Amino acid sequence: MFRYLSCCLGILAIFLTLNKTSLAQGFPDRQITIVVPMGAGGASDILMRTIAPNLSSQLGQPIIIENKPGANGLIGEEYFARVKPDGYSWMLGTTSATTNLWMHKLNYDPRKTFIPVMKIAAVPMALVVNSAKVSSKNVRDFVNLLKGGSSVMSYASWGEGSVSHLTMELFKAQTKVSLNHIPYKTSPQALNDLLAGQVETMFVGLAAANQQVGSGKLTILAITSPLRSVIAPQIPTMAESDFSGVEFESWFGFFAPLGTSVGHIKMMHQALEKVLLQVEVKSKLEQLGYRVIADKQEVFEKYYLNEINSNEKIIKTATGK
Repeated sequence: MFRYLSCCLGILAIFLTLNKTSLAQGFPDRQITIVVPMGAGGASDILMRTIAPNLSSQLGQPIIIENKPGANGLIGEEYFARVKPDGYSWMLGTTSATTNLWMHKLNYDPRKTFIPVMKIAAVPMALVVNSAKVSSKNVRDFVNLLKGGSSVMSYASWGEGSVSHLTMELFKAQTKVSLNHIPYKTSPQALNDLLAGQVETMFVGLAAANQQVGSGKLTILAITSPLRSVIAPQIPTMAESDFSGVEFESWFGFFAPLGTSVGHIKMMHQALEKVLLQVEVKSKLEQLGYRVIADKQEVFEKYYLNEINSNEKIIKTATGK
């Protein structure tokens, strides 16, 4: 009886091993969709469209980018929570995946529904002002202007709880200034109204901000990373501007829906790693202002869960919820 049971268990183990292997065989055999819960032209969209051609080559199939913007990523994230976990749907998530839990009553738990695959990049936030509306050239002058002004200026963000919103609330707390919050549906919409002078300032990803500097309509006062950026070495950090408490990076990570096979997740992780380690891809992303990360799945999983927990206090302080 013992020999029979051992034999059966051995056969079962072989079957499971062969089944895992078979998952990878013939996969993928059709186009893959990447859900981006932010608008076209934003930092998430720019990042995904930069790596998509190389990722498509690695996987041997077309990559379709599906933008689902709105409500600080909530619309896209809710959509992704319902997709079929067959290995053909993935999400490029960002900080919103760790904040919306504390902003809304969700019908899913992002700690379980979204499987972290890889943290692929991060980008510092840039404090930008409308050049025609704000004459300040550095953070100290801007703070003095805000404190001495007869009216309260407005700042844009792409929604309550967004990294743009939280960074500005952190800035307000550190500097003791007043600013009116004007939330938008997407970061490009917020940036467009800043360019048009409808609002005076905002925090936006350096990659998106740097594309607009040449127009002369925006001035970047400082960035929130510990070190200066290679694409804008002339821009000081917030710490260099005597506001060391304002450090906040926007990160970007790949997620799979709950139920996706381990084999498919490993395959996607390997493909992403190969793409991000390519010299030309890494160099292009760095020139756009991104810091390439490409960490292991378990590292990103731990980081993601820690971010959810740590952002609870920040959200409740900033929003009063």
